[in-house]
This record gives sequence, C-alpha cells and structure tokens, in this order.
Amino acid sequence: MIEALVITVGAVILVWPSNIVVRWLLRRARAAPDRPGMGAGRWIGALERLLIYVLVLIGQAGAAGLVVAAKSILRYPELTGAKPAIDPEYVLVGSLSSWLIAFAVGAGVLQFVG
Repeated sequence: MIEALVITVGAVILVWPSNIVVRWLLRRARAAPDRPGMGAGRWIGALERLLIYVLVLIGQAGAAGLVVAAKSILRYPELTGAKPAIDPEYVLVGSLSSWLIAFAVGAGVLQFVG
C-alpha cells in the first residue's frame, strides 16, 4: 500500500511542481545576459552534467546517449547554417531540466520502493 502511495506521489510531483521548476529555469536562462558563458548554454552544460550524474547513480549511464542525441538534433540547423524555427538553447534547457527531474524523482521512488 505504501509503495503505491509513493509511486502516486512521484507521478504527481512530475506533473505539477516539476512544471513550476522548469518554467523557473527557463525564465532564469532567458534573463541571463547574452555574453559568452553567461547565457542559456551555461544552463545546458549544468543540466547535462546533472542528468548524466543521476543516470550514473541509478545504473543507467548508457542512457546518457539520449542527451547527446537530443543536443545533436537540436543543434543540426546551426551546423548546416539554416535558421532554426525555435531557439534550440531554450528547448534544451527545458528538455534537460524535465528529464533530470523525471530521472531524479524516479530514482528516489525506486530507492524508497526497493
């Protein structure tokens, strides 16, 4: 019974509070000055490292390939010289922070449930 409750609480955390955290991160990334090392790229690097760290902690380091794949796909227009329809840095900040929260909550639930 307690396991079902913990799993449900984890799911609820991923629906509402996580959205608030991701929106906060996106606002912070947009507000960052657009100088080298100060913009959204700085957030992307930190989120990538945290996500990979959580993946390693839960024994899923191979899934870090998702980070590389997502970044490569979103950076493709920059590599080809095409103008992207949306700013890939902000998409990456949102995606990486969402994934990180999901992995962290999932790892916490697994740790508790066993």
